[in-house]
Amino acid sequence: MEIKFMEKQFIQIQLGLFFKNDFQGMPENASLVIKEQFGNDLSAQIIGIPNNAPSEIPRVVINSPLVNINLSKNRIDFFSKDKAFITNNHDKIFNVIEKLSVVIGRVGVVFRYFKEANIDEMKSLFDKSKISNLNPTEIVVRLNEKTKINEVISNNSQLYETGFANDKNGLKKEGVVITRDINSLQEDINKNEFGKETLKKFVLVATTEAEKTII
Repeated sequence: MEIKFMEKQFIQIQLGLFFKNDFQGMPENASLVIKEQFGNDLSAQIIGIPNNAPSEIPRVVINSPLVNINLSKNRIDFFSKDKAFITNNHDKIFNVIEKLSVVIGRVGVVFRYFKEANIDEMKSLFDKSKISNLNPTEIVVRLNEKTKINEVISNNSQLYETGFANDKNGLKKEGVVITRDINSLQEDINKNEFGKETLKKFVLVATTEAEKTII
C-alpha cells in the first residue's frame, strides 16, 4: 500500500520563561503590567491561592484571541496560534519581564503540529523486519538530544503521537500530533541569564530548529 505523506499543520507556539528567583509582586499589579503591553481589553483572572502554594501554580491567567498568558511565581508562559507571535512581540514580552523585576534563567520554545496521516507513516520510522508481526493501534515516539543554541546547552526534543484532531470544518482526522520542544537545561538556570538580545537570539534559533521534524 502506498503511503500518502501530507504536510504538517501548525497548531500552537508556546514560550516559557523561567525566573531565577520567584516573582514577589502582587498578582493584580502583574495583570496591569501585562495589559499595558498587550491591551487593556484582555480577559484577566487573578487566581486566589495561598502565598505559600507551590510556585508553579499560575497566579494570573490572561486570555485573548491573540495570546493566552499564565503567570506563576517561578515562570511565565505565552501561548499563541500565531506562528510569528514571539518574534513579532519580543519587545513587549521583555518589557513585561523588566516591569515584573524578574531575571530569566531558563527558556523553552514549544511548537505543536498536526499531520494528517495513518499509522503506517509512523510505522515507517522502524525497521520493518522488527515489527512485521505487529499491528499497533497506537505509536508514541520520543527523541531527545543535547544541542548548543548560541553556546547555551539545550534539550532538543521531538514527540510523535498517533491520534485524532478536528480540522477547520470540525471533521475528525486521523494523524500524528508532533511536539517540538527546545529548552535550556533546568540544572543551568542559575548559570544562564537571558537578557533582551540573548533571549531574542535564542528564540530565533530555537524557532528555526522547531520547524524540523522527521515525518
